Amino acid sequence: MRAVWSFWSEPFVRGEGSGWLGARHAYLAWVLSVGCARRHYPDTTLVTDDRGAELLVEQLGLKFTRVSLALNQLRDRDPDWWALGKLYAYRMQTEPFVHIDADAFLWNPLPAELESAAVFAQSPETFDPDDGHFYPARAVERSVAWLPEEWRWYTAGRGPRAASCCGILGGSRVDLVARYADLGIRVVEDPRNAVGWATWGNKGLCNVLVEQMLLDAVAAHRKVRVAHLFPEAGDPYDPAKAAAAGYTHLIGAAKRHPQLMADLEARVTAEFPDLAGRCRDLA
Repeated sequence: MRAVWSFWSEPFVRGEGSGWLGARHAYLAWVLSVGCARRHYPDTTLVTDDRGAELLVEQLGLKFTRVSLALNQLRDRDPDWWALGKLYAYRMQTEPFVHIDADAFLWNPLPAELESAAVFAQSPETFDPDDGHFYPARAVERSVAWLPEEWRWYTAGRGPRAASCCGILGGSRVDLVARYADLGIRVVEDPRNAVGWATWGNKGLCNVLVEQMLLDAVAAHRKVRVAHLFPEAGDPYDPAKAAAAGYTHLIGAAKRHPQLMADLEARVTAEFPDLAGRCRDLA
């Protein structure tokens, strides 16, 4: 199985990187994410742009089997669409893979049943399209002119739906993953939707819809089950369950927690001392 990371530099430069306690910690997370996963999956790919390759490969010194500069295509895109770089990377894959966020760490290889799954992700979430608190499906449906059949079919009617948190995402059905990613890209980029998207000041939750909800919509439409590393939404953030699975995903306030960031730096310094030094120099 191939391990894949993606890095569209523009959202990071514009503010996504400020979610960390400091720039050094963002770089440390990259070192640990790649360093852990390549022990289990030595076939590695980075999908990025020119600036991202300069930062991660040339300056930080991360090693990948291959580096794609496909995200140079996103130079004129709105950086509020931070999920777009991930969707481009998903769509490119032609063999079984796992895409890993740079704030996710695979201490152990994935279970065999997950590696062989048609499609898999980190963990399930439940939402109501009519609620709109975290998955504003109805508001988007009123805003934009074009949405794929799979989206409309999935959100029709009332009641709860499933979506998948994508700290990791992959599978053996790369055709299905590519279909889902292509639809997500089209939702963002279709000229018919430009006027509608312009009414959204913050597209943060729209990213969640096109990455997480649409994955389950496309899979369900084709009667394919999305497998999960964790069976329940809260499991990845339960220390005992995360430790048992050999997986850590730093989200939200965890990235700004001084003790957690000190632990991150200590771990990288112990395991990758040369790269830890580069992180300090870059910051």
